Amino acid sequence: MRTKNFLKHLILGALLLTNGKVVGQSTTPGNVALFGTDFLGWDNTFPANNFPLMVRHDLNQPIEFHTAMDERMRLSPILTGQTINTYPNLDLTGFQGVGDFGNTPSIFQHPAARVHAENNSSLELGYRPMIGEGFLATRGESLFYTGLLDGLTSGVVWSTVTGQNAPTAPLQFIYTGHDGTSTMASSASGLELARLQPDPSLNEGYFGVGDWTTIALLPDERIDLADRTIRLRNFMDPLPNYLTTSYENAALTRAVVVDPDDGRLYWRDLGSIPGCDWEVTTADHVVTAHLPGPLTGCPDESNNVGIGTSSPGAKLDVQKVVNGGGATDIGVNVRMGTTSVNNFGGNADAYSTTGGQNLGWRGSAMNAGRSWGLDGNAATNSLVNTSAWTGVRVVGVRGFADGNFQQQTNNIRGVWGIGLNPQSGGWGYGGWFDGYAYCSLGIWSPSDATLKQNVEPLSNAMDVIGQLQPMSYTYRSADFPTMALDDRAHYGLIAQDLENVLPALVQQSGQPAVVDSLGNEVFPAVDFKAVNYEGLTAWLIAGLQEQQTTINTLQDQLASLQQDLATCCAAQGSTDERSMSPGARLRQGFGDANAGAGEALRTDLFIVPNPVADHTQLRYTVATPGRTRLEVSDASGKRLEVLEEAVREAGAYTHDWTTTDLAPGTYHVTLYLNDSFVVKKAVKVGL
Repeated sequence: MRTKNFLKHLILGALLLTNGKVVGQSTTPGNVALFGTDFLGWDNTFPANNFPLMVRHDLNQPIEFHTAMDERMRLSPILTGQTINTYPNLDLTGFQGVGDFGNTPSIFQHPAARVHAENNSSLELGYRPMIGEGFLATRGESLFYTGLLDGLTSGVVWSTVTGQNAPTAPLQFIYTGHDGTSTMASSASGLELARLQPDPSLNEGYFGVGDWTTIALLPDERIDLADRTIRLRNFMDPLPNYLTTSYENAALTRAVVVDPDDGRLYWRDLGSIPGCDWEVTTADHVVTAHLPGPLTGCPDESNNVGIGTSSPGAKLDVQKVVNGGGATDIGVNVRMGTTSVNNFGGNADAYSTTGGQNLGWRGSAMNAGRSWGLDGNAATNSLVNTSAWTGVRVVGVRGFADGNFQQQTNNIRGVWGIGLNPQSGGWGYGGWFDGYAYCSLGIWSPSDATLKQNVEPLSNAMDVIGQLQPMSYTYRSADFPTMALDDRAHYGLIAQDLENVLPALVQQSGQPAVVDSLGNEVFPAVDFKAVNYEGLTAWLIAGLQEQQTTINTLQDQLASLQQDLATCCAAQGSTDERSMSPGARLRQGFGDANAGAGEALRTDLFIVPNPVADHTQLRYTVATPGRTRLEVSDASGKRLEVLEEAVREAGAYTHDWTTTDLAPGTYHVTLYLNDSFVVKKAVKVGL
């Protein structure tokens, strides 16, 4: 039955491929890969279809996987009698290789281990026949292997040797951190913890513990410590989970000591080693490492004090490694309950005039589900009389930067937050505020031309703005209690709507879950979309400029038509104009209804452009010679300024009008000619 089903599916698949068709939905097994969600495999809707999907070649040929016309992976067929690095009769049958083994420059033409990662090897001198059942990586002159040796014992093989006197390559043990900023492990090269270093003679080697890369040295002993000390834990009375007995021998009177010149271990009689302890002062204070030295081997003021550590890295270094079994373990706990007016749980003062960097306090938290470098909590209760205090009374974290001696103000930062995810290469939130955020001098963003590339002007801004859908709304504050949302009316955009128009202004964000001290989830995490409203400013400005360009074009066209009309009327005479009523003549802009007909019909005033920004032109025509005056008044008719007074011959004139001293609003410009006048409205806009 199984063979029949196999043949049935094989024939069906062949027919489908022959016809060039794909049957079934995109996520159903059995489809031929065509779309992004298709895959090739057996259709599990057929009964008794439990046999595996096979990729096979029944001839003795390799199976190769290619992309972009290059080989990416190869499965070797039966492949015996091969030679690598002069070692003949090698059996490479069934070895899996990742890389381009068909590439001519590559030394390895076939995978040389059960799993072999290859990238253009130039030498194969490190290969040995014992390599086989394991993982092999080769590139250039380098070779690394881990797995079984001769199929029996486990081992590690590495090599970059090109000759007996060539530099030897160590096997390094490197740890890498996660935040990319402040530790050796977070650097690009990581933190070296140990290395195996072959001797240049290639006849012996050494094991070095420590960061040999940083100190730029090579281990030269069987066991060589770059720094710190050796700790032996199982030499005392049995500890938890230890079953051995004590190795103490009270009859011994010698101790192991270290020569400070070369770091080598020696022995010394215990009677010749001075001993020290904590000191008690006359005020019953317990002190140590406080007097100037040297103190005959006792700790002096230049030494550090360690609690829980034998190698303190600070004046007081506290290390807790024993699990207390509770929900919370604390390294240092400070409780203040004095009657002083001011109580400080801790005070850090870093003072140095030698330059560099002084940090009053530095907090670091890593490798937990939630890590807080610094957590500040401030609260008051009914027992505290707060009525005597004014201003802000409860502050979780306060930052104050005194820049009295700084040359530049922009070098001063009260609080500086950095949010970086080096794993994804992206940025997180440098500051997160649940609640209102107040900034007295506004929020500034980097916009310098030297920081930018691919700069292009925005186009069709009015089309983009026309697709936006401003809304009024209120938040569902009761449904999301951890997000500090209020119940007031708000005005803005819906992120999903804006994303369809300007996706770069929308990004996915999230509020983490709230947990109690035992790690139990109290409120679930909230995923939501956030909007960059600052980015809308450029589109609004571009839209305003496009709209103003349209207005200016229409104003120029209107002015041109008015000028053509005035010229036409002057050439044709005033018969039609004289037939108009005084009110009609005034509405058409021909002048004062009470002025003499002969000159009012030929005198006119144009404001281009209008509405007015900071600069515009007053274009006017004078029908007959006479005294002219240009005058500006406000909307109520109060005269503000006389722009020009002159004696003009008949003709056309222009006056440049600067309006920077005028507030936005409506004004009237009047052209007086002898006893006649023409009034035009000007609208001043703000930018």
